[in-house]
Amino acid sequence: MKYNLQGEEVLQNMAFNPTLSQEQAARTFAEYMGDDYPYSVFLLKGYAGTGKTTLLDAITRSVEDIGLNGELRATTGRAAKVLAQATGRTATTVHRKIYRATAASVEEGGAYKLASSSRPTLFIVDEASMISTSSSEITPFGTGNLLHDLLEYVWQSEGCRLILVGDTAQLPPVGSDISEALDAESLRAHYGMHVYEAELRDVVRQKAESGILEQATYLREVLEEYPEAVEGEPLPLHLNIGGQEDLKILPWEELTDTIDTAYRKYGKEHVLIITPSNKRALMHNQGVRSYIFDYEDEIVRRERLIVARNNYYYAQKRDRSDFIANGEIVELLHTYKHYHMYGLHFVDASIALPDREEELDVRLLLSGLADEQAQRTYEQRLELYNALATDYQAEAGSGIIDVRRAIRKDPFWGALEIKYGYAVTAHKAQGGQWPCVIVDMSFFGFMPHDRSMIRWLYTAITRATERVYLLNVPEDLYSLRQNA
Repeated sequence: MKYNLQGEEVLQNMAFNPTLSQEQAARTFAEYMGDDYPYSVFLLKGYAGTGKTTLLDAITRSVEDIGLNGELRATTGRAAKVLAQATGRTATTVHRKIYRATAASVEEGGAYKLASSSRPTLFIVDEASMISTSSSEITPFGTGNLLHDLLEYVWQSEGCRLILVGDTAQLPPVGSDISEALDAESLRAHYGMHVYEAELRDVVRQKAESGILEQATYLREVLEEYPEAVEGEPLPLHLNIGGQEDLKILPWEELTDTIDTAYRKYGKEHVLIITPSNKRALMHNQGVRSYIFDYEDEIVRRERLIVARNNYYYAQKRDRSDFIANGEIVELLHTYKHYHMYGLHFVDASIALPDREEELDVRLLLSGLADEQAQRTYEQRLELYNALATDYQAEAGSGIIDVRRAIRKDPFWGALEIKYGYAVTAHKAQGGQWPCVIVDMSFFGFMPHDRSMIRWLYTAITRATERVYLLNVPEDLYSLRQNA
């Protein structure tokens, strides 16, 4: 099915005067809508500040004007919230749209199959660079290939269209060298797609004198200049900094005072430390708790936490599509009873989920807060499962199926796994935005400045909307302007 839509109709719905690249993108989108080939996709690429969200809002208005439903999705809950705030429209995660629960499995609390799409809809998926094509661990979601499942979901119904939106300079999914969802060649070769694409390059979001924008643009240009560089191959990298208030070099000895000042100015929920590893994240989290807040207890009321593993136990919808996702921000409201069971530490608590504007009563797993690993291992979870199984078998003795069902309903098994949320890795931060970001560049002193590292730095810097501090920058990596 093809749709009669003109690029000028999209441009008329723009809230601001369009840039040249936005005009070109609107016309390419109109061509895409006129293609009656059932398996086609539109890639909207754009670097930081080029007005992707503004154009998406105009596109959504335009397709609604011709009677087509428009839906906004993102790859993470945080990214969905950013998209919703920017457009004033409802936006949810891809997972919560395309999957529905089936018979429950023991390990993850539920198996999810592909849902059925219905009426003709334009699906707009933001932060598509994070869409994975393989899973590094057992997943309850569909085939484990999110891109495959998304494409299959969209083309279940005649007349559906798909826009994949993203920034190709950001980090690809964990374990991948490229973001296949934004790679036209991969989509054609692996999925038989007709691919239309447009790239926004004219900056509209931030002022020309922005240090954040200047460095992001420079890093992007380095990536573009060496597109064929292989992993581990050093690229020429030298930051020229100074003269702008929104990006500063931060000496290590000023870190504590700077974090304290930033918390007072922006609020602790609006300041984030981005680190190169989970080990460094733990170090910074412990430093913030000790030297900024003077916390001594393991967790404290109003503490900021982050979910370390998808949790289905506290999903309230029948299809469990409202599971609590890995990476969601949590604020601790109250703690109640503590449990030291199965060699682990748990606590009953009330939490707030700011991205959803919800409050829940949950059981938290505190063991692991001080671990360097991103989440508890399969072996550790299996140990808890076996301990629970032993207890239930001793009580019931009525067969393994009953034991499995009992464990699935057990609040210790369903406890929410959490980490401190003041410092996270760049992959965890991807898709979100914070007014103030502190970027720990400690590993730039001993690892090659290859494409992966430059993508890491680009991703970290562009998480900030107002101010960036660069911490632990090797002296030979930057120069300060005379007017700095």
